[in-house]
Amino acid sequence: MKKLLFREERLRLIMETIYEQKSVVVGELAEKFGKSASSIRLDLAELESRGLISRTHGGAILAEESAKDLVLNKKYLQYRLETYKEEKERIGKIAADMIQDGDSVMIDGGTTNFYVAKNLHKKRGLTIITTSVFLFPVLWEIPDATIYLAGGLLHREFEEMYGDIAQESILRFKPDHTIIGIDGLSIEQGLTSTEPIMAIAKRQMISVSKDIIVVSDSSKFGKVCLLSVSSLKDVNKIVTDDKVSKEYVDRIEKVGPKVYLA
Repeated sequence: MKKLLFREERLRLIMETIYEQKSVVVGELAEKFGKSASSIRLDLAELESRGLISRTHGGAILAEESAKDLVLNKKYLQYRLETYKEEKERIGKIAADMIQDGDSVMIDGGTTNFYVAKNLHKKRGLTIITTSVFLFPVLWEIPDATIYLAGGLLHREFEEMYGDIAQESILRFKPDHTIIGIDGLSIEQGLTSTEPIMAIAKRQMISVSKDIIVVSDSSKFGKVCLLSVSSLKDVNKIVTDDKVSKEYVDRIEKVGPKVYLA
């Protein structure tokens, strides 16, 4: 890796690698992260203690449950909720403060938007449209909110609705605001995603609203993922944490969106 990673960030990236590949080798991880094999073994031991993986001779695999198992997915989502938790809580508060009583909001899933949803509890008279089964229990607790959950197929891994019916549902609405999380954000490539179904949904959510708010912790900045979602010119506001440099913020704002640091 080109930049110095704090341990929790490295653990998150290791977990994402295991989750995608289903297995990893210590030597490959050591080379990828620029750490010694002994350090990587300690990282794997920590992830195993959290019930996320099982160590093998020379590497690790996902915990005994398969990647499609709902119990494992819950553990992984909980792990991601705890990663950059303080930053995500601050991001969630600032993003929620951009929403006024009586507004309509479209919001997708993800752990940063979980903290946005928690802070929407202070608002009254909201209309909320979401594709996220993961967020639904939190949104349900918002007093007097009208909530639309997009139909379609349920993606168990991401706890998101997807497919033709979900896409048709998204396009029926014209919300005041759209709030999305993102896997990668760069000045040159804009917003990017690792998953085709997520990329499609995010593009559509951006297309139906005039106020696009992107929420993302700083670890996603400068990162380019496989699938394009949109240019930064399509975004109105970006809410992130204060680890993004002033120089990078200035460069983003020259493209168009206003950046808010939490």
